[in-house]
Amino acid sequence: MRPEEVVALMAVIAGVFLTTRPLVAALARRISREPAAAPAVTDGVVDELRADLEDAHRRIAGLEERVDFAERMLAKQREPERLVPPRN
Repeated sequence: MRPEEVVALMAVIAGVFLTTRPLVAALARRISREPAAAPAVTDGVVDELRADLEDAHRRIAGLEERVDFAERMLAKQREPERLVPPRN
């Protein structure tokens, strides 16, 4: 084997090692079932989430009122059409 071929072979082996090492390490962690570190939940985060949830509830309630109003308005527009006798 010529020296250039040896160097090329070593480069390929090093490249394969460097690209597969993170994948193998991640697979090893998954197999060993190490528990993942849970994110810290503080009172501030919980309060912020509650405030966001309450805001979402208020917005949904407003949307429900708007849909009900629109349905009533559409129903009023359709009623006169139903009262007119059909044309022959």
